[in-house]
Amino acid sequence: MKSIHKFFIFLVSLLVSYQSLAISSTLTGMQLGDDAAPLTIVEYRSLTCSHCADFSNNIFPEIKEKYIDTGKIKFEVRPFALNAIDLNAFKLLHCTDEKDFFAMEKLLFQDQKKWIVTKQSDRVLENSTDALRTYSTLFSISEDEFNSCMENEEITDFILTMRIDAVEDYDVSSTPSFIIDGDLYSGNMSFSEFEKIIEKKIN
Repeated sequence: MKSIHKFFIFLVSLLVSYQSLAISSTLTGMQLGDDAAPLTIVEYRSLTCSHCADFSNNIFPEIKEKYIDTGKIKFEVRPFALNAIDLNAFKLLHCTDEKDFFAMEKLLFQDQKKWIVTKQSDRVLENSTDALRTYSTLFSISEDEFNSCMENEEITDFILTMRIDAVEDYDVSSTPSFIIDGDLYSGNMSFSEFEKIIEKKIN
């Protein structure tokens, strides 16, 4: 708990005033599914978390097919940045057009081991950010737009605030964490575990 408390203080110290820059409309939790669905699931995820990548790549597609596409649940994803690389990756994600948000997120999870560059231990952040620059071009983000995105304090403020709110409101301390009907479930659960929880909640 001490380390969580220290990081919380660190995040508060990073919160800065808004800048009047044009930003993406994705400065919110991004949602899939029917607003009228009987159950809402909120996932707090990290783009550098291997368990989050496993969930996104292997478990979420089944949840989407059986529950989101059929109108049974609404699913919302929120950032929970664990480190500076994570923060920059989330910045890029929230600089994309809203229509491209989930496509870029899916690609970043699929290629997680490619853009997190661990060689040259003293330049992990710089090298990983440069790798992210390459992904930005796939979604028509120019180099100038990428640089502006990395410097955009409003996006930074949003991402850090989302983490602080997760800790304060739900006691989230790890990723992935899921808020299902107001209850916290932590860890990369299997589809069958999700199925049991969802069926119990909606029936």
